[in-house]
Amino acid sequence: MTKRHLVTLAVSAGLILSSAGCAGGSAGTTAASAYRSGVREAVVSADYPRFTSTKEMWDDADLVVQATITGLRTARDEPGRILGPGDDGYDDPKANPLSGLGPDELAEAKKQAERETGDIVTIAEADITRVFKGDLAGGGSIEVRQLGGELDGEKLTAQDEVKLEQNESYLLFVHSWDDTQDTTLVNPGQGQYVATGPDGRAATPAGEADTYAPLPGNPLQITLAELKDLAQGG
Repeated sequence: MTKRHLVTLAVSAGLILSSAGCAGGSAGTTAASAYRSGVREAVVSADYPRFTSTKEMWDDADLVVQATITGLRTARDEPGRILGPGDDGYDDPKANPLSGLGPDELAEAKKQAERETGDIVTIAEADITRVFKGDLAGGGSIEVRQLGGELDGEKLTAQDEVKLEQNESYLLFVHSWDDTQDTTLVNPGQGQYVATGPDGRAATPAGEADTYAPLPGNPLQITLAELKDLAQGG
């Protein structure tokens, strides 16, 4: 899957923030910034596809895995790239929200993008304990990137983004981006379920009695039996 870069202007402070689009068509991003306690803070709000069934979310995901978070770090993402004539997706408004701009407007957008430093992201190292969908027969690990975090005196808070937690076990529905090697949740709220064993603790290692709890606000319930059925093409 090829990552779609969206570049949008902040609603204040003249910031430019980029956001990775999802297969379902992630839309605009807005942000506001301020200085507090010597830390430059920004709040960003992004649109993500909202799924109405687990089957729909399963079909959209490249990988569906159960995993335990073994490490967390913050980094600065690569700045979003302005697509130009001849680039793949240039004329597609879903892939390129700047499609249709005139030459002068596009030139100004490129100038502003050159000043962009890239968004702060939190990267979770996820050790895979069970694979439901995807070419990961040998298990291993993936790095899940989530928008937001604190780095070098800057703090970026992404609304509706619930960070994965150290030593917790999750069921993850993710996109795997070929061109950037990023792995991201299909939706920050719907793409993660807390995996719990029969003792009520983190499901590590994965077991046949594991249960998966959706985050608050996600109405989609899912069971191990349903996951196995989906994996069989059900």
